[in-house]
Amino acid sequence: MKAIIVAWLYSCLIFVSTITSAVHAEPLAFSSEADFVAALTVAPVILDFDHLPAGTTIATDSAAGGITFSYDFSGLPLQVTHLYATTSAPNFLGTGDGGMLHDGDDFTMSFAPATAVGLFLITADPLLDADITIAAGGITASLKSTDVRDTLPDGSKVYFLGIIDNDSTFSSATVKALAGGFFLYNVDDIMTAPATQRVAVGLTGSGQPVNQ
Repeated sequence: MKAIIVAWLYSCLIFVSTITSAVHAEPLAFSSEADFVAALTVAPVILDFDHLPAGTTIATDSAAGGITFSYDFSGLPLQVTHLYATTSAPNFLGTGDGGMLHDGDDFTMSFAPATAVGLFLITADPLLDADITIAAGGITASLKSTDVRDTLPDGSKVYFLGIIDNDSTFSSATVKALAGGFFLYNVDDIMTAPATQRVAVGLTGSGQPVNQ
């Protein structure tokens, strides 16, 4: 009888572990905007930089649109600019060096606890797989050179990177651009899905993103 009970308890433990694994899904990494948006459970807040005047600098550890940016670009500041084509005109994020971010220009974004983060990358230079990555919630999404979201009128290509964790929250994400990759890039339309929006969306029924 004891052996039967032990076997039954072991079976129950396996069953519970299986159910727990199924309920607590792993974070997901995306290089496709369409797949990212389809997997969202709440409407994202979008930082498109259009509410800030072109030329506005964002000092390290300073915030814009609810996101704090931390970086060290050897004295160069992050800067809102409008010099080139982008995903949502007129403004996007670059630096004080010609409005562009360079390979090796890594930065961290901190924000309210969120279940998702995503952003667009714009470049006129050829990129290789994983030249740019974003990491959050213990997972990394890597750029895929063949996964081009769009080609802009000036010939620049648009890529997307995103991460979703519908079971847990995270409050920071780090963007890394491979040093020595010899490319320039910009960032626009940074999306976050604040955990508090789970309730708000449920109450209002709104599925529209909020722009900042």
